[in-house]
Amino acid sequence: MGTPTLPPISPLTVVREEKMKQLQNCLEELQPNEYIVLHGMKGFGKSSLTASTLKNSKFIRNIFYNEVYWIKFGYKRSVDEDILIQLNRLYHLVKNLEILPDSYKPESLKDSLIHFLQDYFSRAKHCNALLILDDVCDKKIIDTFDFECKTLVITADLDVVLEKRPCVIEMNDGFTEAETLGLFAKVLDTEVEQLPVEAKLINEECKGMPLLIAMFSAQFEEFKHDMKLHSKRWRYYLDSLRNKDEKNQVIKKFLEKQEAIFNMCIDQLPLEMREHYEELVIFREDVNITPQTLEILWGGSPFQVEEMMLDLCHKSLAAKQWNAELRSYIYGVHDLLLCHLRKKFSECELVEMHKSLIEKYRKYCNGNFSKLPADNYSYSYIGYHLEQAKLYDEFPNIYLDFDFIQQAIIHSGLNNLLIDLNNYKKYITKDYDQVYEMRLIDLEKFLEEQSSVIAEHRRKNCLDIVQIALSHPYEGYVKDTATQLAKERSKYLYIFHAKKLRHMDMPLSEEVLTKVHTLCFTCDPNLILIGNGRGEIFLWDIFYKRQKVFTGHDKNCCIKKIIISNEGDCFLSLDDHGVVKLFRLFDDENYKQNNVAVLSPRQKQSFWSGIFTSKVPHDDSSVVFSVPGEIILDMTFAHDSSSVAACTNKGTIRIWDRRGNILSDHGHSPQSNLKNIAFTMGSNLVHVMDEIHGVLISYCKQGEEFKYISQYNVDLQKKKIILFCSVPEQNNSLFIVTEEKAVYVKWFRSHNHIHSYNKQTRASVENEKTVYVCATLTNDGRYIVLADSSGFINIWNTDVGHQPIATYRSRVSSLDTYWLREEECHIICGSENQLLHKWKLPVEGTSTSIRKHLFDAKVQNFGDAPDTIVTETLSNTIITLVDDNKIAETEPINAKINNLILYAEKIIYVTDKGIVNIFNIRSKENIPVLNFTSNVELVEILDMKRDRNNDILVCRGTDNNLKVWENVKLTYLIEDAGYIIAIHKVDKECVVTVTRNGIITIWNINGTNWVRVDIVKNPDSVSIYSCLSYHKSFLTVLNENGDVVLYKLQQNTMSLPAYIKIIEYFRKKYTQKLTCCEISQNEKYLAIGFEDGDISIIDTSTSEEINKLSFHTSSVTQLRWAPSVIEVPILLSVSSDELVWWNIALALYIRKPKWPSIRINRSISTPSVGIKGNITPNMSTSQSIDSCIFNMQNQVEDKDTKSDIDKETKFWKFKEGKNPNKPALLGVVELPSNFFAKVCISTDFTKFVTVDIYGSVSTFTLCGYN
Repeated sequence: MGTPTLPPISPLTVVREEKMKQLQNCLEELQPNEYIVLHGMKGFGKSSLTASTLKNSKFIRNIFYNEVYWIKFGYKRSVDEDILIQLNRLYHLVKNLEILPDSYKPESLKDSLIHFLQDYFSRAKHCNALLILDDVCDKKIIDTFDFECKTLVITADLDVVLEKRPCVIEMNDGFTEAETLGLFAKVLDTEVEQLPVEAKLINEECKGMPLLIAMFSAQFEEFKHDMKLHSKRWRYYLDSLRNKDEKNQVIKKFLEKQEAIFNMCIDQLPLEMREHYEELVIFREDVNITPQTLEILWGGSPFQVEEMMLDLCHKSLAAKQWNAELRSYIYGVHDLLLCHLRKKFSECELVEMHKSLIEKYRKYCNGNFSKLPADNYSYSYIGYHLEQAKLYDEFPNIYLDFDFIQQAIIHSGLNNLLIDLNNYKKYITKDYDQVYEMRLIDLEKFLEEQSSVIAEHRRKNCLDIVQIALSHPYEGYVKDTATQLAKERSKYLYIFHAKKLRHMDMPLSEEVLTKVHTLCFTCDPNLILIGNGRGEIFLWDIFYKRQKVFTGHDKNCCIKKIIISNEGDCFLSLDDHGVVKLFRLFDDENYKQNNVAVLSPRQKQSFWSGIFTSKVPHDDSSVVFSVPGEIILDMTFAHDSSSVAACTNKGTIRIWDRRGNILSDHGHSPQSNLKNIAFTMGSNLVHVMDEIHGVLISYCKQGEEFKYISQYNVDLQKKKIILFCSVPEQNNSLFIVTEEKAVYVKWFRSHNHIHSYNKQTRASVENEKTVYVCATLTNDGRYIVLADSSGFINIWNTDVGHQPIATYRSRVSSLDTYWLREEECHIICGSENQLLHKWKLPVEGTSTSIRKHLFDAKVQNFGDAPDTIVTETLSNTIITLVDDNKIAETEPINAKINNLILYAEKIIYVTDKGIVNIFNIRSKENIPVLNFTSNVELVEILDMKRDRNNDILVCRGTDNNLKVWENVKLTYLIEDAGYIIAIHKVDKECVVTVTRNGIITIWNINGTNWVRVDIVKNPDSVSIYSCLSYHKSFLTVLNENGDVVLYKLQQNTMSLPAYIKIIEYFRKKYTQKLTCCEISQNEKYLAIGFEDGDISIIDTSTSEEINKLSFHTSSVTQLRWAPSVIEVPILLSVSSDELVWWNIALALYIRKPKWPSIRINRSISTPSVGIKGNITPNMSTSQSIDSCIFNMQNQVEDKDTKSDIDKETKFWKFKEGKNPNKPALLGVVELPSNFFAKVCISTDFTKFVTVDIYGSVSTFTLCGYN
């Protein structure tokens, strides 16, 4: 056989390597009597792909023995006529004859041809021939040309060949970006790198559709000289595409060519299906449509609508994909088809179609639009359909409804809602009615200011807009509406939040669509580069809430670092596989000119995927930097951004120019793990950090090469380095931040020598449980920004580091800054999961100074006298506030205050000089009562039986001795008591102590004589926390190794005199780190808090864990049970992020899942911190944090009447959980920024008080309790 005759390949044909490989593999595996189908819309390059794949003559010879027959069908003749013509043609191709005998009649001719061809292809030498049936539109063709050879069918209608059970290759995705740009560059006779940004945007608008790309390429070739020089023509074509402008010749010819095909495909549909298909005209381009949406639109069951969509997909009128996140199929209609459909309807008809959908929605949710289907579409596009339906009066009813707002945020995100509020402002405000305008302004302000809380609660599946609005600090529509709704919804727990504002420094926060691993400002403060854990980089536009995605890194890698060039024209990114890439940054003028922010479906739909875009990942990068066989651990630009430097895990230091050419290469030592690199001295010095050996190594530029010059031991104790950079405006210094401290290193240089190194510590973490997680320098080099694992961001001066000049509260994992020179301030931006937080730091004057406000409070019961609050001030005094009025204040204290306790009308406070003082609030008298030569680590007030004064003060320094103060005349020492971490009063003459090394002792106190009456030792134990039950029957001790031990304190009457004996009741072991515990007042339940935020509930009678409460994502610092007289087991848990109220009774009978429940992902870059990290060493770890400062062990006071108790019981008993998946969870309130995560509580459990880092007092009260 000779070479087969194949259609000519156009010079504009693009080699689609991935698709060609897929088709070639299928062809190699194809057997006689088997079918392959290339299925997709016309214009997606099915025929071109086939011709390109078969141009390999060796492949055709080996697989098909040089027998390939290409039969092309058309639409101009009837199917029967076309079949006869093509049978005749195939006969000619097979026999290579010029004519057929005239004696055949058409009827017998067809049969004869079929008989001949069946006989021909049934022979062993011909059964491997490939028969290509191109543009098949009818099943008759498949049946007629069934010759049992190898068959390839090219069709837009899959149904015609489905009976043959073919191997299907879908052709709904277009060219990759690289393929399109390669074609553009080819026709313009230029390089891909020389193409303007519009080339990429044209490919995006075309979705890579091969026919359209080819038509544009042909047009570009006609004007190639102009297009290589000027961008206006590029812009013209791009605008024409975006507007589907038929005045443009390419668009006009394309639409004319496709229109006939589209009409034919649609007209072939049965009437009912055609009507259903035409209803899809109401959808916007590129949206993902789910079966739930179609169920409402078409009125069928999910399975029925999926079967209808399958038919449409088979006919290439739609496309489908499986969405793993939604666990559902999603569907899409190509925007060209949508454009074609819209032409078939008048504007009035389209309005009625949108109205019809709104009415169907109304029927579905019974008029309550907050109950729209959770279909990944409806909440995102309800505003669009209302506007298209011209139902403008519906907007205020829907968009000002709190229930709709909450559901819209849950299902489509806060940004989508804010953009809707802006885009539909005219309708929501009833054409700018003053009342409605004020409501919208208040709502937008609330959503923007509370965005971080809203986003975090959405992430934790506990979003309650009403509760968050009750904490809104401003009076107005939002707070009034929330208060009214909270009162109406009496079956749910709502908490009022009254805040006495001293200062407020709230970040501007916003949610992005991906979890942020690293971030970097561009040269525009509104544009931020974001790297995620899937190898993607997003350019996030803060102003328009839009994004551009850069791909090129492996999908399985995490972006570690991004840096921008000085000119802002490109950026570098480093992934955790050790690959560095350079990406170019472009401006899309049209993007900025469009002042109405219209989000793409990718942003509007939470779980979107591109159905018609190429599935082949494309690489947006311009240059790749790598060291074969080694992992790059850090990279940097030179100061003028002309070169790139990197260091590796095997000691290699390499410098390239921006095109990727190696300028300098140096191998330090194969054993060196070089994790950090930086330039100084105008890029004439390059420094690397050997983290393992703690050595700073420097190289000097000599000619074109960098030569070793010196090294210096920075003595970082092998701690992980999180920042290594040069100091702006300085030539001879570096800033190095480890997990423990920030170090400033300076040196002098002379005659190619570096000498006189000077290392100064600028900041360090305050305790062993806290580490720095990220850091950055401001662009003027004046401030270092440090974020720690406790959730605080501290700003220090770089030249002197006495104390932070500003503190912000946020648990961020990456940081960057931007210098607004004209406004004389820095923007500090940090990322937390999917949130970006921004603060403004003034260059001069800085923000209000922050302190760790030590405080204590006597919180009165509901309806009683005002609360008494004591707190330290910025003037280093302690003030007493009653109803926000200052009633007493100490003189300025000449030392740091380490602890303070409010007891009766006295304040006991301890300074870092080891002095314990008592300040009398009434007399304003201050008395130093005890003096230590060390820090005071334990302070406890005990109400013991005494002749005159029942209160004694017990303190411990850093040794094993206790100092006891009874009055000004009586102070004594209890020697060798042990390193006591907790003291609990058992009765008027007895206390129990717990030591760090696990020794529990019962003491009988007789005057100044403390006698040990029982001792329990726990060898090899390290005790960290203990609590005594309300009735003094049980003592719980938590150990560092995860042991929880419950002891029973039992009266031993067998001996005289009788004494209390300690008996181990049960012991449980946990792998999680323990933080705190609390026994319910009826001694029925034991709650245990963990460092990871979990809470375990144990039934003390059976020692069984009856439930595990999972909500907090940071360490549980405080647990408190409500009074047992209310007969409902209500538990309050506190972390550094929030207060949570639980009804344990609602969780007791929940069956434990067979598999572990899905937990909220915890950020590995922001580890949780245990209780020790939040309590200064001198604070007792014996009780919930506030218990050691003010005696809160008392229950409902004796004066409470039965009616009061009944009122409390009734209030709590009928409260329900808001989330059916967490029935025990009653309510969540954000804890104001607080260093100690401490809350003081009234004895009737109705009021909760805390003081934030600005000294503002927050009081939480129960809504509906009166």
